Amino acid sequence: MDKKKSFDSEEMNSSSDCEIDEVETKEQTHRNEKEEELVLNKLPNSDLIKAISQTLETILEENKNNPDYKEIVKNQKKMPFSSDSIPGISIEDYLIRIQTYANMEKNTLIVSLIFIDRLCKIADLTLTYYNIHRILFTSVLLSVKYNEDTFYDNKFYAEIAGVKLKELNLLEFTFTKMINFRFFINNDIFEKYVQYLDNYEN
Repeated sequence: MDKKKSFDSEEMNSSSDCEIDEVETKEQTHRNEKEEELVLNKLPNSDLIKAISQTLETILEENKNNPDYKEIVKNQKKMPFSSDSIPGISIEDYLIRIQTYANMEKNTLIVSLIFIDRLCKIADLTLTYYNIHRILFTSVLLSVKYNEDTFYDNKFYAEIAGVKLKELNLLEFTFTKMINFRFFINNDIFEKYVQYLDNYEN
């Protein structure tokens, strides 16, 4: 299992609507944390989102420790997935945002991870903090279209991702081309990921 690129052998920037006052009391902070916890408990697939986020964070940290990391980031700058700076939203918060507005099925989230792994394997792409957000969202978009019977148009998803429609279309096209249009997932591969993520959740 080569975590430098993926984790299996198979092949917006969004800030809170409410700004926290610098002189906020401990009581207010505690209340805010409780409210956030209640929201997360009601969010569908919250445990799975946490498992996926932690998995990706582990890969990103290992990749960051690669002596060639800066060179890798530099070489990937020309790719549409790469940002000039690291987005200010965490992977978990970004997935929560996507789940909140797009309301994906559990299997869709799992499929998105399979697609990310395929992208890394087939295109020999390394995940970094500069490209993970766009790669993640594009994989989710393709997973929704692959796995679910109904979905929104790309304009809606572009608003969720915090990118222009033209950019999202390019990301979708690039991702699809880089995995050689390999969308089919057999049951054995899918179950591998299910088991992996179940172990991560536990």
